[in-house]
Amino acid sequence: MKIIENRERSIQKKFRVNEKENERIKLMMRKTGITNFSIFARRACCNKEIFSIDFSEYKNPNC
Repeated sequence: MKIIENRERSIQKKFRVNEKENERIKLMMRKTGITNFSIFARRACCNKEIFSIDFSEYKNPNC
């Protein structure tokens, strides 16, 4: 891979998906009109709010 000096985004992220997930990503990219996966992934990851719900009290029925 070619190293580009003064690149604004210097950290590369990689992840793997299965066929179904890949088709879903392609569908969402078509729907949004974004053809560049890097832009799509950055917007999907950085422009959304992530919620975390703690269900630990429901896992232990003896309480």
